[in-house]
Amino acid sequence: MSAPEPQTLLFGTVVYGDGPAATDDPAELFHEASRFYPDVVDTSAVGGALLVHSPELQASARRAVRRRTGLPPVPLPEAEPARASLDALVAARRSTRGYSDTPLRLAQLSTLLEASYGVTGAVGPQPFRAVPSGGALYPLELYLATQRVESLEPALYHFDPLRAALERIRPLASDELAGLTPYDELLVPSAAVAMITAVFWRSRFKYGSRAYRFALLEAGHLAQNFLLAATALELAACPVGGFFDRRVDAFLGIDGLYEAALYLLPVGASGR
Repeated sequence: MSAPEPQTLLFGTVVYGDGPAATDDPAELFHEASRFYPDVVDTSAVGGALLVHSPELQASARRAVRRRTGLPPVPLPEAEPARASLDALVAARRSTRGYSDTPLRLAQLSTLLEASYGVTGAVGPQPFRAVPSGGALYPLELYLATQRVESLEPALYHFDPLRAALERIRPLASDELAGLTPYDELLVPSAAVAMITAVFWRSRFKYGSRAYRFALLEAGHLAQNFLLAATALELAACPVGGFFDRRVDAFLGIDGLYEAALYLLPVGASGR
């Protein structure tokens, strides 16, 4: 007789022990607070009806991007086309932590940004981007801390998908990426770090508490696009979800409340 398969560990006991489940688990409380029910209305989701009847609000929703400095944008070159099939990219994608000192080309950076959150088309006045987004409200913003990118000085930039351009926010000191996460070896040697944030009210005015779930889902869509594009370009990239939130928010110059950091994506030429 074959040996019996080992029993699956009940991971709930790791969190709660053998007693009754805790009633104040913040994850459970959030998930409950953001549920949809057929007969219950989220009183904070008031924007849907307003959006239908307000051309001004519709126009504002279509301009879902922050512009912080008012400085002339840095145009991005045409993206480099991917030459691998989707099934090959999915099979080849790995979180790679070794970077070489070779700078990224600006066209490679353009490919990463356009594949991640770029505009892919439009229906009438409504532009659509490279990820699905609840109500096409696009609550995410994408920043870029560059260290070794040809034609770009080390600086913090913001990606403007509606103009396919970068907005330069401020210069970047050589040691600023250190200490943003417990894993300096993932960020500090990279050529650039893409930083995903969410402007929560951009979706919450319509979807209430559920909008927080939508923002997290959208960040995952964006990150996977970025990682697959990096794989197509034979670059090293590794998603980082463990970071010191307040430090990253301060680094980006955002308040951490109305806009907060969700995900970091270091990338560079492969060192392996």
